[in-house]
Amino acid sequence: MSTSKDRLRWTELPEHIRARIGWLAGGPVVAAANCEGGFSPGLAARVRLADGRRAFVKAIDGSAWPSQVGLYRDEAQVAGMLPAGLPSPEFLGSDDDGEWVILAFECIDGTEPARPWREADLAAAIGAASELAAFGPPGLPTEHPRLRGWTELAADSARLARLATCAPWASERLGTLTELGVHGVAAAQGSALVHFDMFAHNILRTADRVLFVDWPHARLGAPFIDTVLLLASAVADGIDPEPFLATSPVTAGIDPGAIDGLIAAHAGFCLSDALYPPAPGLEPIFAAKLDLGLAALTWLARRLEGRRPSTRQR
Repeated sequence: MSTSKDRLRWTELPEHIRARIGWLAGGPVVAAANCEGGFSPGLAARVRLADGRRAFVKAIDGSAWPSQVGLYRDEAQVAGMLPAGLPSPEFLGSDDDGEWVILAFECIDGTEPARPWREADLAAAIGAASELAAFGPPGLPTEHPRLRGWTELAADSARLARLATCAPWASERLGTLTELGVHGVAAAQGSALVHFDMFAHNILRTADRVLFVDWPHARLGAPFIDTVLLLASAVADGIDPEPFLATSPVTAGIDPGAIDGLIAAHAGFCLSDALYPPAPGLEPIFAAKLDLGLAALTWLARRLEGRRPSTRQR
């Protein structure tokens, strides 16, 4: 998946926003390194303060990106609720003047996992994801807007036509996928912390640990959600997810129908959004959702085909 190359740069920030970032991070900023990963058009940078301390900061101009600024506000709210001990950088605080939203976090010397996925990196990420099952901060939402989409897609002739072109397998099975998705939403209910956007661009790998960043979509739900969605994304890199599924402590023994339903619901969300005409400046987000949706469908098709009764003559 290609990440955004049109992020806001530190040197493009208004001077008063740079000053506010320094105030939030704890001192004047004397150096900043822009970060290229991710899909947001906002700033992402590692900054060094006059006293030598460092921070990771994010900022977005809500007047320029009204469709994206809500995610920053959501993340500020969620980050303030996350418990200590979570595999995630420490939240330092946020600043919101009604137009610009700024968030500051502990600066981690880590990198995104290499793509295509290496199996060792994927295993480490899945292991860290299983740790989230022990957390469930009260106050997080319990609805799952990122597990829906087939019904809306089926009612839109323009998106249906695009679906028939890019995913004919799904186009021919809309009824089945819709039913599976309903089952998946039901199976996704629970009280564990769910990141809900746990893909490579939101993972940092250091020498000895895995951390998860970007939490605006966090919810309470079933503990296996993040692992299944992460594995679905790895299918695009030629990874067979089934061995990982069978050995993860949060997915081993789960009803296969629940896993099918979750994959279907995830694919519906990704494709329903991806098949809209891309908003200017946000094309990489739409492309990423298309890639994720198609990868999920590939895995789901294999799983369903593998359980079909044999029709061979004995």
